[in-house]
Amino acid sequence: MRYLTHAIAVGILLLIPVGVWPAAAQARSVSIGGYGLFGSMNFAAAESLKAVSGTSRGTLVGGGATVGLPWGGLFVDVGAWRVSLDGQRVFVSNGTVYPLGIPVTITVTPLEFTGGWQFKTKSKRFTPYVGIGVSSYAYTETSSLAAAGEDVSDRFSGYHLIGGVRMRVRKWLTAGGEVAWTTIPNALAAGGVSKEFGEDNLGGTSIRLKVTVGR
Repeated sequence: MRYLTHAIAVGILLLIPVGVWPAAAQARSVSIGGYGLFGSMNFAAAESLKAVSGTSRGTLVGGGATVGLPWGGLFVDVGAWRVSLDGQRVFVSNGTVYPLGIPVTITVTPLEFTGGWQFKTKSKRFTPYVGIGVSSYAYTETSSLAAAGEDVSDRFSGYHLIGGVRMRVRKWLTAGGEVAWTTIPNALAAGGVSKEFGEDNLGGTSIRLKVTVGR
């Protein structure tokens, strides 16, 4: 909850300047765009997720909005995405995984608040950028055969770093890619499979393709 509170506070502080900058700054360039994203997330808790779903990598789909502020290359971003993995509940003993035949779906839904900097280049078509921010990850485990209290639903928070480049396709359309590294500590090792493998981080590394519509 402490990290979630920080995420909300940072998000509010980052977005306040959009509506309150001085009149003199309003004449400077401000860009606002909404985007969709598609990519792949490779989770840090690799052994735990492989035991349950056979893979530690999932497809992510989401979207968000970016505001380029009128101070150099400063920007703020709010985004969300989702990744789901299907598998079955397992029992682990001395490193050996025993499938239990009970279907389970793991769903991770992050909410990200990012502040960063866009770099000017000789080519106005390409814009590299970097950013840092806070992440709030909703985590669920659901099963059609679950008894009361067996399904899991929780939220954990941490931090992320991003780096990428955008290419202007049209005046109002850009496309590009970015790499993000996220750490969500103390999220998984309370019990179960993750405890057996000594993995507690729900974060990881993701590669994302983004298409932005806006100015």
